[in-house]
Amino acid sequence: MSTNLVRMKFAAVAAKIETVPGTDAIGGTPAAADWIASEMEVQFDPTIIELPELTGSLDKASSVVGGLKPRLRLRMPLRGSGTAGTAPDFGKLMRCSTFAELVTAAAIGAPTAATAGTTTTVTAATPFGTTAQQYRGMPLIVTGIAAGTTGIVDYTAARVITTGDTAGTAYTIGSLLQIPINVLYSPTSDESVYKTATIYFYADGLLWTFTGALGTPSLELTTGGIGFISFEMRAQFASKSATAVPAGAAAVLRPTPPRFVGGKCQLNKALAQVRTLTINAGVNVILPDDPESAEGYGAALPIERDVAGNLDPYMNTTNSVALFNAFRAGTPMSLMAIIGSTPGNRFVAIVPNAKAIAMDPGARDGLGQHGISFQGDGADSAFYLAQF
Repeated sequence: MSTNLVRMKFAAVAAKIETVPGTDAIGGTPAAADWIASEMEVQFDPTIIELPELTGSLDKASSVVGGLKPRLRLRMPLRGSGTAGTAPDFGKLMRCSTFAELVTAAAIGAPTAATAGTTTTVTAATPFGTTAQQYRGMPLIVTGIAAGTTGIVDYTAARVITTGDTAGTAYTIGSLLQIPINVLYSPTSDESVYKTATIYFYADGLLWTFTGALGTPSLELTTGGIGFISFEMRAQFASKSATAVPAGAAAVLRPTPPRFVGGKCQLNKALAQVRTLTINAGVNVILPDDPESAEGYGAALPIERDVAGNLDPYMNTTNSVALFNAFRAGTPMSLMAIIGSTPGNRFVAIVPNAKAIAMDPGARDGLGQHGISFQGDGADSAFYLAQF
């Protein structure tokens, strides 16, 4: 039976980074690389103008719809490209959320022996670089003594690496270090680095197009489940048309999203037995006034970033007091999560300096838990996400 009703499962989303903010980068038909595996919601957020006309009755004159200020909400599984060094689907949206993309195309270290270490720091040797924070936010794979996968929360010019967890035994010269091939997303305030995007939203014969999109990402991890990454973006409305979903929209084969099992979740370099962990980049975005644009608003601009999040670790008698004391003293704590085990489909998320701003006792499954809210501290260094 034929129908003219729109079936929202017959939908697809394409996105492409713009060369000129607010100028359509897709230009009609998306290329294979433009499609992203995401769901999408649109809210047009129109300006409503009330008319001050007298009607001779109790009834007001009807309002006028002014310019549109769209909000786009995209949500997708935290899923890698499946190839180490190749950016994931959502990478283009990270670049349009005040984050820089850095591809490390060759592993650093042979692996290479450390020169010294403790349970939370390890000193690297050549070929590791001598620039402070050169590898901050990246994964670190250790073989030999204190073997395991961790993340780099701090890196000094003297090649001293601070890890996101506490090793079971101290790192020594018998510890072999390597930074694997990875794609790192790190916050930036450099407007020559972050971008805007063109986004096409198809739904069963209809097409909405948006330009100048820029937004904020948020990460959600659930123990035993998978991760999700979401973007709330502001954009310029370009057009709506009767256009069929192009062939090939769903033809891209993607790996299965990794589960949040067998990974790591560390707060203050100790196990955090959470049910959920969320991190929001908190980018505040506006559409600046522009009377020469089609809707009266220009391409989106970021005006502030406030990285924050929540987690709910079980209480334990080993570190509960230390966590509370850090909360009361305003002492920043490192936060690190690792999900996935297959190269090109595993991730490390790092907040190097998470300051707890709430720590409320509660219960989950009959066990005590901390309800922790935090803010990331540090200019252009509050939150890192790497695929490796």
